[in-house]
Amino acid sequence: MTFGIYIGSVAGTDSELATGEPDNPSKIKSALSEIQQNDSFIVIRGYIQYLGDSKLAFEAPENILQYSNETRKIDLVLCYRSISYQRDDWENTIKTVIQRFGSKLYSLQIIEEPNLRVSFAGGGGFENIDKALKDGVLTAKKEINRLKYQTKVGFNVVPSFNPADNFWQVIGSDEYLELRDAIDYIGLDFYPDVFRPVAEDGEPNDLIESVKNVLRYVRNVNFQEGKIPQSIPIHITENGWPTGEQRSYERQAVVIEKVVRTIHSLKSELNINHYELFSLRDTNSSVEDKFYQFGLLRDDYSPKPAFSIFCKLIDELTQRVTATNKS
Repeated sequence: MTFGIYIGSVAGTDSELATGEPDNPSKIKSALSEIQQNDSFIVIRGYIQYLGDSKLAFEAPENILQYSNETRKIDLVLCYRSISYQRDDWENTIKTVIQRFGSKLYSLQIIEEPNLRVSFAGGGGFENIDKALKDGVLTAKKEINRLKYQTKVGFNVVPSFNPADNFWQVIGSDEYLELRDAIDYIGLDFYPDVFRPVAEDGEPNDLIESVKNVLRYVRNVNFQEGKIPQSIPIHITENGWPTGEQRSYERQAVVIEKVVRTIHSLKSELNINHYELFSLRDTNSSVEDKFYQFGLLRDDYSPKPAFSIFCKLIDELTQRVTATNKS
């Protein structure tokens, strides 16, 4: 399994972007060196927002290219936040982004959470988002093939338990066959015991069963409705557990280890080959709101107990591959 981590500090809340002190490149690089024990290959995640009219903004972290090297490639999310759909502009922007990041891109995610239609953080509420998704994926795949890069192209989702949600019906329709044929993976953002708390009394089994149930539902229900074959791997693109009031550092370490080990145990059954943690550093460790304290490190880059746990997990569970032959 390939591991990765979001290395910025900006986070999306229900209604806005949470921001704190600027990123410290030297401390980020130092933390990444600790995470990459035995020179293991990892992926670093970053976000850029597309606002329409060829405008890109809110890069998180800034200049992510400075953190990339032969054993550290970029998983880039091109978030869609345009008020109106401008197909030519969207497609040209995607080509520009691919050319800018070049072979440093391990993967390119088109749109952030297109099936999340009611939250500030998701892209699902924007006009023609399903069409933007299809056109974006096909454009990215064509451009990457033209440039002969090995970059994987996909999109991500949140679990959907609402029978009235038609997102997967759209993806499974004949009109979206080209998209299904083009994707290399589907990402999943999920946060067990964060937005729907799991009682501690039944730990560890309640948490483990919750993770298993969600992942099996996504693969066997959501993906089946979307006609996504088993051969398309799942990338866990966001997962984490925030600290704060009544959310201890010690429990964060326990939850992260239980969740990661459970995901790893399902990698063959559900074809999960990739895990990324959200996130490296708190946005602001003094703000009790959960969106501000997802980090393995405090906002001054001092470690919480979960940091050493995550380093250990990567060293133990990572798939030993080279930077030029990774999957």
